[in-house]
Amino acid sequence: MTSPLNPSRYPEERRLATVLFADVTGFTALAEKLDFEMVSDLIKGIWLRLDAVIESYNGYIDKHTGDGVMVVWGAPYAGDDDAERAVSAALALQTSLDAYASQSTIPGAGNLQLRVGINSGSVFAGYVGVREEYTMIGDTVNVASRLEQYAEPGTVVMGENTFRLVRGAFRVRRLLPFTVKGKTDPVAAYLVEGRVPSPTRIRYGRTESIETCMVGRELEQERLIVYFEQLLGSESPIMALVTGEAGLGKSRLLMEFASKLEMDDPNVPLISTRALAQTTRVPFYLWKSVWHTRFDLDEDDLPEVNRSKFLRELQRLWGGQLGPISVIEVAHLVGSLIGLEWPDSQYLAVFENDPQARLQRAFELTRILLQRLCALRPTVLLLDDLQWADTGSLDLLASLFQSTDKPLSLLVLGGARPEFLRQSPRWTNIANLITLSPLSANAKTVSTAYPELRWLPEDLLTELGVRAEGNPYFLEEMVKSLVKAGLREDDGAPDALVSRLRSQLPESLRAMLQARLDSLSREARCVALLASVVGRVFWVGPIMAAARTSAGFGTGPLGVMPSLVVDRVVQDGLRQLVRAELAFPRAGSQFSQEQEFIFKNTFLRDVAYSLIPHKNCSQYHLAVAHWLADHADADFKVMAAEHYEQGGANLDAARQYELAAHIARSRGAASEAETLYARSEALSSQSEFLQ
Repeated sequence: MTSPLNPSRYPEERRLATVLFADVTGFTALAEKLDFEMVSDLIKGIWLRLDAVIESYNGYIDKHTGDGVMVVWGAPYAGDDDAERAVSAALALQTSLDAYASQSTIPGAGNLQLRVGINSGSVFAGYVGVREEYTMIGDTVNVASRLEQYAEPGTVVMGENTFRLVRGAFRVRRLLPFTVKGKTDPVAAYLVEGRVPSPTRIRYGRTESIETCMVGRELEQERLIVYFEQLLGSESPIMALVTGEAGLGKSRLLMEFASKLEMDDPNVPLISTRALAQTTRVPFYLWKSVWHTRFDLDEDDLPEVNRSKFLRELQRLWGGQLGPISVIEVAHLVGSLIGLEWPDSQYLAVFENDPQARLQRAFELTRILLQRLCALRPTVLLLDDLQWADTGSLDLLASLFQSTDKPLSLLVLGGARPEFLRQSPRWTNIANLITLSPLSANAKTVSTAYPELRWLPEDLLTELGVRAEGNPYFLEEMVKSLVKAGLREDDGAPDALVSRLRSQLPESLRAMLQARLDSLSREARCVALLASVVGRVFWVGPIMAAARTSAGFGTGPLGVMPSLVVDRVVQDGLRQLVRAELAFPRAGSQFSQEQEFIFKNTFLRDVAYSLIPHKNCSQYHLAVAHWLADHADADFKVMAAEHYEQGGANLDAARQYELAAHIARSRGAASEAETLYARSEALSSQSEFLQ
């Protein structure tokens, strides 16, 4: 991407980008002592090596400035993890220059160091000068340059916007803010100390086409801060539950609060995950996700690998301390809840004929494990979409709040729709409730949430808020649609422009999302619809299976095409969904059958699913069911059963429900096992009757 540009190749546009400035410190002083040829050889050698690193992380080299470089991610092309790639590249650049300097035979080269500054935000990508050089302009670029100047030699410093985008992936330390000429407020800065070896949250890569700010939730965030401050002086767990209808910003509030905690103290222990609609009947799936995230367990690893890693991580927590509770007992009982099998375990054998006692003991040991995690510092556990959590996981969560004399400095932050409390009223006695209402539908709300729209007339901003009915998700989708349609500040706001914008405003969120899906290419739209069959969280494998079924029968939008072509179409379609900000890949994952994605919003998934012709639904569900049934992960059995049932294959569904019941019983979830057995028997009876 460093070759000369054709001026017509890239459009001039506003983009969200991550900008990196790097400077080789000590070079100027060294160059004064060397002859010109040696200086030339040195600088060429440095940039040949460092440019290769930049390109390996998909960075666009904007310009070299002798002993410095400016690199951009997000323009001219955007990726799903631009900010994370930029920070990773910065660390790799440090390592690469250190290695080069230590090996160089040029006198004094060993003293060279690299300092790096990184910032994210809006830029204008366009052409300047008589040679029409493609470059980035704006405050984001200026701040990135100042961050590089602020950094000490040999360090990487990033701004607040970049920190928000990569939080949880790197070890950072907050630095003292510094002043920048022309800016009213001091600039926040964070020193990057390295990658987090085991991130404690599920993270999905994101691309954003417009800067958004949370608005109208200041009081709710203050309440969350109060609960955290209460935790610091308490030895009892505290729970805050944020409730509200879909799209009102529950997840955004929790995410912003977590971000604030990390900005104030980057090393605050925080574990996060979410429940899924497709795993509601998988016993202890929520806790499986918690422990897999916290201890970096991988579902694709062999069972013995995950068992060893889980036990090893628990032993590290216990250290050399001995006590009445064996770490092996904790590993066996807690691990058995999440599907880790321990053959010939004496601790499990004790409860062979008393599953209820085994479950109770596993709950007690889970609390002890959490006590160990919270012993050094109060910990935050963020659990989103609790309305879809399985019964066993909720029972275990509730057990943490039973009276005990053992300290547990844990703040549980939950997000759920209102039906969660209607279905399980016990949480009104356990949690501190925060109920979200629709936002105020006025111009100030819209312009504060979207700073780039402040130039629009007040009456049009108000109309945007009114049309969104106070729903932040609907408002965001409308704004992004206008931006994608070519809305630009330099258009001004003449009557014709305002009239055109008003004509493009949708009547409902559903109409908006359907229009977004219809604007995709035929192939990408097909991929979105097939992904919706799997659920809000989906994997590449079942989409390919459903796509091959569609193409093989000549049905659906793909028509008839070879299998290899289908695979390429699916991959391209997923890239389009990411660029359109409709779905996001799980951070750190590579394209494969197992790669995981998530729809931006549940409502988007539901709209996509509603567009599938009924005549095709059954074959898609069956294709997804076959893939899930063949998967090594035992927890996919329930999902496979549900897809078989939706596809009309009742006997296959019955077999999968029976397998799922065995799994539930092996984990001590007796009531869930009975429900699954009953469903299996009912479907078997139906199949026999029809035969």
